Amino acid sequence: MERIEEFTLEGKNFVYIDASGLSSDDDFLEVIKEAESTIAKYPEASVYTITNLSNLRFDTHTKEIAGKYTENNKYYVKYGAIIGVDGIKKMMVKVVMKLSDRPEMEYAFTKDQAIEMLLKK
Repeated sequence: MERIEEFTLEGKNFVYIDASGLSSDDDFLEVIKEAESTIAKYPEASVYTITNLSNLRFDTHTKEIAGKYTENNKYYVKYGAIIGVDGIKKMMVKVVMKLSDRPEMEYAFTKDQAIEMLLKK
């Protein structure tokens, strides 16, 4: 899928999930399912994720989908970063992370900034 990118930098496995601009729950769910199966290929606690949520229509149902996704991949993800959230979206992401018992995410403005943050982890 063109919205999922895998790459390795400095010995770290990255999965970039591009959910930017999605306006329907079905499209978001499709991207999330692909991300889940990609992340699950890696050993536990070995993946660094970068999720781009810029201009994503984020509502209660989207939050529910994101919560299930976060719960399902928490054993594989070592650290993660999110692009494109502020205000209400950022609060919703923080709630999802807390309910999934996941560590706090890094928040970035660009993919390059997110990579830089995660390489320091």
